[in-house]
Amino acid sequence: MATLVFEYSQIAGCDRLGETLRDHGHRMNFVRLHQGDPVPASLKNVDAVITCGGPFNVQDNPDWLEPQMDLLRQANALALPIVGICLGCQILAKALGGEVGELENGMQIGWHEVKLNHIGREDPIYAGIAWKSMQAHWNRQCVTKLPDGARVLASSEKCPVEAWAMGLRTYGLQYHPEIYADTFSKWAADDPRGLEEVGISAEDLSRQTEMLFPTFERLSKRLFESIALLVMPVDRRYQGVVKDLHH
Repeated sequence: MATLVFEYSQIAGCDRLGETLRDHGHRMNFVRLHQGDPVPASLKNVDAVITCGGPFNVQDNPDWLEPQMDLLRQANALALPIVGICLGCQILAKALGGEVGELENGMQIGWHEVKLNHIGREDPIYAGIAWKSMQAHWNRQCVTKLPDGARVLASSEKCPVEAWAMGLRTYGLQYHPEIYADTFSKWAADDPRGLEEVGISAEDLSRQTEMLFPTFERLSKRLFESIALLVMPVDRRYQGVVKDLHH
């Protein structure tokens, strides 16, 4: 059984989240859609799904988007664990009946404070994590309407849905807890117009990252361990169906 990972870019993946999952016994099966990999026809031998960030919008509607969203709906119906990050968070929300649109005040790039609400503070994946923390962002769009039955866990000044959940096993994160210390420098080189739009230089972003990354790394590792142990526990999987999982 494997964790199915959808990637959309050479410079955006599951990164540190993937490393933690491997440490907890997960085998990763990467589908690199930007390299032409096809969306799998079924969820056979899949016991969890991760959909990562990427450099486009849901409205661009690439030819693989509908097949992928159909697979996400199947995974949700089977109660397989699913985690979506940034673009993946938006794709997951849209697949399950939500809506995605532009941020009201323009792009959100760099470090922004994310606040857990009273629901997020009680969610097991955020146990031991500060109610307010600086998180990494690079997005122009966000989830504007959640799927029916979903709940907001966290928000920021620019984005009302920074984290959301549906049931016990489906989570969307608009921010980027998975990045490495040098990820922002790669994104800045790839998207210099984004930096110009928000009025921050690559040098200033690098200085901020150097200051904030140690605490960010510690908190995100705690989040990943909670995902590995509570959302995607290897020892509670039976032939692709999660059973007896209670928070």
